[in-house]
Amino acid sequence: MATAEGESEDGPRETKLVLYHFVTSFYSQKARLALIEKRLKYEEHDVSLPLNENTEPWFMRINPSGEVPVLVHGEQILADANSIIDYIEETFTDDSVPRLVPPEDTRAGRRVRYFREILDNLPVAAYTHGCILHPQLTADSMIPSYATAKLKGMIAQTEQTLTKRASEHPDLSEAYMKKQKQLQQQLQQHDDINYMKRLLHDLEETLDFVEKELVQRFKETQESGQQMWLCCESFTAADIALSTLLHRLTFLGLSRRYWGNGIRPHIQNYYTRVQEHPSFKQVLGNVNNILWSAVMPTIFRMVKRRSPHIMTGASVLALSASLMYMYFKRKWVFARGSWLGQRLVMNIWSSSNV
Repeated sequence: MATAEGESEDGPRETKLVLYHFVTSFYSQKARLALIEKRLKYEEHDVSLPLNENTEPWFMRINPSGEVPVLVHGEQILADANSIIDYIEETFTDDSVPRLVPPEDTRAGRRVRYFREILDNLPVAAYTHGCILHPQLTADSMIPSYATAKLKGMIAQTEQTLTKRASEHPDLSEAYMKKQKQLQQQLQQHDDINYMKRLLHDLEETLDFVEKELVQRFKETQESGQQMWLCCESFTAADIALSTLLHRLTFLGLSRRYWGNGIRPHIQNYYTRVQEHPSFKQVLGNVNNILWSAVMPTIFRMVKRRSPHIMTGASVLALSASLMYMYFKRKWVFARGSWLGQRLVMNIWSSSNV
């Protein structure tokens, strides 16, 4: 349970943890995994990237970068997944709260720091954007086939929206124009296929390090009979970094390049095992449902915006039936001309909210 420093007249005062996130955001997934692993209660606010809620004034005033996740705890505002993980690790230290980072003076602690430094600094945004712009680099990608053709036009529309909001909200003008410039720079850099090829090649070396470490954990498992994760027997911040990375690479259609068919078999075994880990299943689920998991809340948000304040029982029933039909006809949702499908492509791109 999250508690604040200080007391009220009635005794210790509880301060809520409030997380602003979006379900398919890579960095949001890391923050949610950490909160769930530490068994912390928190209030969630879904910030819809397909509906550009992350650039609405109310959110830009919380985080001027317009990115999720953001964790608010009393007067503390943390706007970066790694900072969130470090904060909750340092703040919630009761014996009943699992540790994500073992003590620094232990072998496991040194391993976790080492692999976090490597994995947390990988350019996941570039991997994601590059695979949208250059689908020939991937195989079995979950990204809709029309994404590449639609993307640049959608980015131009988003830039127009940012310019408009900058003029409407002078106090946020600098933040909006900075975000617009960031979008332009990312597009220019990630549209360079040679740059992307170098990044994907460099990732091979990183995953080789991971494979070697997992080989060592496998040997320790054989000796002790206790199953190990990346750094030790417990699921740590390094595992959060690795599991979300492998999930994203699978979504992008890069898994066959990096593991399987005799390539890095220990990474393949790790990914198979981590998919059954309770917090992973709760936050990430099946990779085939990534885009669909973004559709449902977006549809409900659209209905809420456009519907009367009071919906009759028949209206709710009709909506539910429609959504069920759409669930079984998923291809319609992601069809080439679908507005929602196009917004979801933009969601995949959205700045660093990949």
